[in-house]
Parts: sequence; structure tokens; C-alpha cells
Amino acid sequence: MRESGEDTRSKRQQILDAAYEVFSQKGYHRATIDEIIALADTGKGTVYNYFINKEQLFYTLIKERSAPFEAALAEVVGGVEPPLVKVERLIKLFLRFYVANADLWRVMMHEVRGFGSEGQSTLKEEQREKYRAWFRHTIGMLEKVLQEGIDQGVIRECDVTKAAYGLFSVIVMMVFQKFVGDDIDATAKTIADIFLYGVAR
Repeated sequence: MRESGEDTRSKRQQILDAAYEVFSQKGYHRATIDEIIALADTGKGTVYNYFINKEQLFYTLIKERSAPFEAALAEVVGGVEPPLVKVERLIKLFLRFYVANADLWRVMMHEVRGFGSEGQSTLKEEQREKYRAWFRHTIGMLEKVLQEGIDQGVIRECDVTKAAYGLFSVIVMMVFQKFVGDDIDATAKTIADIFLYGVAR
């Protein structure tokens, strides 16, 4: 008997939810399809019906988790608010996303940078490039807003790529070091204030 479209989506989502738990807790290298199958309460054939292998499952999970985040970033970038307001709004979005997905994204970053099992990424170079492209795309949203600020004369001339990566690094480290409390808006305001205006008198 063929599954309905809703059952199919539900089963696929169960697998992705289980994959999120296993990858977040075990890391990419130590996670196994068998563990994901057990947690999803499904069969091996069902998993391979949707995903070719572990890497495709991991990449699909990353892409689908980040899709609403990327759409929200694009909405802010394309909006009519002043660039400095956009910077703070983007920081809030990055903070919320990374707080919600910290464990999984830590795993992904380690793999991309070659810090997986025994100091080596278990992903091939062409696979790692897919994840790097994701980072370039999302950090590129920060670059666009910084360039808009330069064009409007509210941000001084600077290397927007380096500035965007610097801001991104601060956001991620605040999350990974657990410096983000319950008030994400306040944390975003603090980061924006220091990034835009510095700490010197």
C-alpha cells in the first residue's frame, strides 16, 4: 500500500529530526545511520529511500534547517530600513539561529575546517566546499548591508568582507562561549554598539 504524501513528508521529517539529535550529540564522524534509524523508528530502506548516504542526509539537514534563516536575512537586506538598523537586525537573526542550532553548527564548522575525527575532516574536499559556500552566502548578507552603509556615508570605507567575517566571528563566539543570555535583543544591541562604535572613549 502506497504511503500518502502527508505520511511521506512525516516519515522524512522524522528521519531529519532524528538526524539532528544524533549529529548534534555525536558529531558527524561518530554518528551512524543505524542510530538515526533507531531514533526515527523506521527501517534502513526507508532512510535510503530519501537519502543516498550519511553526507547527503547531513547536508539536507543543514540546508533545510537554515532555509527560514536565509529567507529572514534576505528580507532584512532588501528592506528599506537604514543600514545601521539593518546591522543590528541581522545580528539578532544570527544570534537566534545559532543559539537554536549551536550543537549542529559546531559539528559542521569542525568538519569544514578539518577539525573532525583525529584532526581530519571526514568530508571530502568537494563536500566541504558546499558548506563553505553556505557560510559565504550568509556572511555575504552582512557584507551587503555594510556596503550599503558605506554607499550612504554612515559607515566609513573598509574591507566589507573582512569586517563581515569579523562580525560573524564575534556573533558565533558569543553563542559558543554561552555569553548569550535570555535577552537576545540586548545581546544584539551590545554587539552592534561595539562593532559600529568601538570601545574607545
